[in-house]
Amino acid sequence: MILKKIAKDFRRYYRDSLAGKGLDIKYFNCQIGGELCAELINNSWFVQFILNKKLNLRHKKISIFSVNGSRLSIFLNKSDIKLFYTFENVHVYQSPWELYKDQLLQDKRIKLSIGFDYLDHPKYIRFPYWIVTMFQPNDTLNSILNICKNIEDNRNNSVREKFCAFICREDYFGDRAKFADIVSEINPIHFPGKFRHNDDELITSFNDNKIEYLRQFKFNLCPENSDNNGYVTEKIFDAIKAGCIPIYWGSENRPEPEILNQDRILFLKLNGDNSEVLKKINLLNTDPKAYTEFINQPVFQQNASEKIYVFFELLENKLKEVIS
Repeated sequence: MILKKIAKDFRRYYRDSLAGKGLDIKYFNCQIGGELCAELINNSWFVQFILNKKLNLRHKKISIFSVNGSRLSIFLNKSDIKLFYTFENVHVYQSPWELYKDQLLQDKRIKLSIGFDYLDHPKYIRFPYWIVTMFQPNDTLNSILNICKNIEDNRNNSVREKFCAFICREDYFGDRAKFADIVSEINPIHFPGKFRHNDDELITSFNDNKIEYLRQFKFNLCPENSDNNGYVTEKIFDAIKAGCIPIYWGSENRPEPEILNQDRILFLKLNGDNSEVLKKINLLNTDPKAYTEFINQPVFQQNASEKIYVFFELLENKLKEVIS
């Protein structure tokens, strides 16, 4: 059994090495949108960020490691600079990602660890996954300001005749089924993804464009796959971009409090009384005046754009420090 696992780890490392053959920057144990290949690597967010900021003019060999594989790849790799990035919740007990719950902060081979936790460590930076899906690597403060302004200006410009959508592929830990059952007490939910699939429109009418599909709905049920302070993915931001009211669970129900207006989000409890939030959802669904008042609240906190841009500046400075 152990020999089979080692053989599998070697095959994964070899496959990732081939995918990045000849490139200055390679990925290992990552999933960046499909089968790993040179085109995907070159177009990935972090590679484009490094290239746009001209951080690797000396063409050093850089490897970026993530959580979808063995630590063996770090040991085998001979790159000049090794970075670690997690877009998964590494604190979930007995999950495949728990192997990296230390985020490699004590591994001297790793020059910089990038994650979602609020940690104070000289070789760590917080850069949660929602930034990668919300913004482009070449975004400036002005472009971020414009993106946020556009979301604010267009948050109530669609006719929303449908109640709620819930888009996900899997229910890893059984929590999503519980949330779906809770909200379904009010009205049936549309499930266009693999999980509880009952709606083909995402593909047939919207060509798999999640944001355009969601514009039909008043609410988007968008819980994380697990709960940990700071673990905020694209889910709540997709709801916001589409102009939906997010029905959310995750990040201890305080998702990015410096960025998002918490009063503009409806929060569910996994093991608690949800009667009040269900009353609120029902009110907003049936009372047009209450719905309009709620949806017209600001989505973002004051100076959110500037705070988002700080993430970009800190990442650039940290990468410049470790690559130079």
